[in-house]
This record gives sequence, C-alpha cells and structure tokens, in this order.
Amino acid sequence: MDIKTIAFLNWRYPGGGGETVTHHLGHFFLKYGYRILVYGDQLNADLITEADRQAFTIHAVPHLPNAITVDKQAFCESLKKENVDCLIVQGITNAPFEEIRRQVGCKIIFCLHSIPMWEVYAIRNKRVQDLLRKDFGYRMEFLLIRRPLNRLTNKPKRRTLRTYANILPYVDRMVMLCPEYRQEMEQLLRNYLGPKHDIPASRFLSIPNPLLPPEEPVHTHKEKIVLYVGRLCYEDKRVDRLLRIWHQIEQAVPDWKLLILGQGAEKEQLEKMARRLKLRHVEFPGYQTNVAPYYRRASFVCLTSNFEGLPMSLLEGQQYGAIPVSFDSFAAIHSITCHGQAGIEIPAFSERAYAQRLKEAMLDEEAQTRMREQCYLQATNYDLERIGEEWLRLFKELN
Repeated sequence: MDIKTIAFLNWRYPGGGGETVTHHLGHFFLKYGYRILVYGDQLNADLITEADRQAFTIHAVPHLPNAITVDKQAFCESLKKENVDCLIVQGITNAPFEEIRRQVGCKIIFCLHSIPMWEVYAIRNKRVQDLLRKDFGYRMEFLLIRRPLNRLTNKPKRRTLRTYANILPYVDRMVMLCPEYRQEMEQLLRNYLGPKHDIPASRFLSIPNPLLPPEEPVHTHKEKIVLYVGRLCYEDKRVDRLLRIWHQIEQAVPDWKLLILGQGAEKEQLEKMARRLKLRHVEFPGYQTNVAPYYRRASFVCLTSNFEGLPMSLLEGQQYGAIPVSFDSFAAIHSITCHGQAGIEIPAFSERAYAQRLKEAMLDEEAQTRMREQCYLQATNYDLERIGEEWLRLFKELN
C-alpha cells in the first residue's frame, strides 16, 4: 500500500511539544506530495493558524454523546472516509488501536514524546489539588489509599507496561526520541511480556523531534533574560522550582529578569508564589504563538522538570543562542548540551546547585560566548530536512 494520506492524532491541537512536531512534520510532508490530516481530541480553534487551516484538513476526534470517551466507530469511519494510509499517534495511549487496525487497515505509528514510563512519574507526583473530581469523598480516597499505593507499590509501573503491551501488536512502529529511550522501552516490554512473545526489534525505532529553520536574524545581541517556555503543569514541569531558584539568586543579579511563557493549570498558583516570594523581576507573558523574538533576546532557557523527552524549548532556544539549563533528569539532556559544552546540566533535583551554576554562568560572559557558539552548531543536528528524511525512509519501509 502506497502511503499518500497521512493523519496525525493529537491530544490537543495546537498545544505542546508533540503538537509542535505535528505542525513541523505536516508542513514538511506536504512538500513531498502527501495529503495531511490533523485530528485533535481537543481543538484549540482560536490558536489554529491560517497557514495550518490552509495546509491541513483538521478534524475534532468524535466522542460519544455527553462523554469524554472517543466514539471508536465514528473515528474509524472518518479515517476510512478520508482514505488515511498512515496514522501517526502522538503519544495517546488510549487511542482505539485494535479497531483502527481491524476496520481501517492503515499503517499505525505510535510516537512517544517523553521518557519511557513517564506516566509512572506523573502519577506519583499527582497532588490532591490536581484532581479533576472535587468531591470530598474522592479526595479523601486519593489521599488515604490511591496516593500511598501509587508511591509505595509497583502498581503504576505494571499498569503502564500493560498499556504499552496492549498497543504493541497493533502498531507498525513504536518511535522513541533517542536511542537510549528506544533501548529502554524495548527491554521493558520484553521483560514484561516474557520470552514467549517474539517482538521484532524493528518494531522499535528512534527519531528525534525536528526543528523548523530559525527565523532570521539568528545571531543577535543578548539581553539579561532567563526564559522558560512550556506548559505550566505541576506533575512534570515543576516551574515552582524555578521560582524558588530565582528567589535564591535574584538579589545577586538585579539587572536580570525571568520570563515565564506558557499557559496551564498551574499559572495562577505560580503567580501567587512569585508574589509570596516577593520576586521583583519575574514576568508571565502567557502563551505566545511566536516565541522566536523571546529566544533572540534571552541568554538562557531553563527547565526544572521532573522528566522530559526531547524538550523543544531547549532545542529552539539553541537555534537562537539561548543556552539551555536543566536538571539531568532525562537521558536526552546529555546530547542536547553535548555533555556541558552547549548547555548546563544540573544534578537532579538540587535547587541549590541549580541556583549556583546558573548564577555563575550569568556572571561569566566568556563562558556564555563559548557555550552559545556550540549551541548554534548543536541545533543543526535537529534540522527539519535531516529528521524529515528519516521519516520519508520509514514510509518507504512501510509501503
């Protein structure tokens, strides 16, 4: 079957890193004659650009009446009606893989945009204020039963492995962000399924996320700005750490400021925290459709996450010479920073060490210049043309 029509399935569109990858790859595939569809479980209609509306066919994922559950039959009918040859699932583990395979028969590629087993970390870091249900009984059950079980037992790990094991038979490729993640996921599933299950090694693959070519100018005068770009979510992003780190160093660098770009459930709490800590040089510009002007001005782009996959904000920042700073809480950070030549890795999760290393770098212009030049070089490894060619080769394999 020749692949001519490619559909992306996203949780929300537009949105975070996975959705940014959909945008980049979708426009790249268009140049090679593919027809592109984008499905969003949640569509942020006000944020969809006119360029995307013109280039892509965009659909909301159909749901059952008055429910958040996907209408599997209606979704499969939509895929068949649109003659989808290949569906790229951007990290959604509850997609109807079996039904799509049986009813539609298209190729299915599952892409994991985080570390393997990220769900376990998220579950164990969930707080009572993060719960969607507000009733008292459910919250007490969470505090007294669910949270202790999640933190003290292997139930979250077994449950997550079962989810991926159920996906595996129905996908043609399971794509990870780097070789280390590919190897880890393959080994985890082989151990879980046991020797009776013969899993082809070719089922697992690693392809990094791509970067769009940077908007000129790239080499610009840097201002004394530290930048955060991303969702404002406690379970993984932990921007509260960055505020506490800034609290430690703000007085020593009074001519610097911290900009926190993004939206999310944690935004109001973070703004309150900044006021409580009496931070004077912190701003919350909100969600920005074009972040390039901020990268051009920023000297550093920071993350303080529990975990990441291959964070786009660090890669995009490097394109414009913004030096990445992050905890070494995920394997890909070593390749992003070239083991400290093109960025700064901090032992996880020492806020004191983070504050010290960041402050030293802020005061050392020579070190900034050296790392910045390496950033420009490092970003070329994630060039869209280079990564796009890997996808085109994959499509040929699947034909």
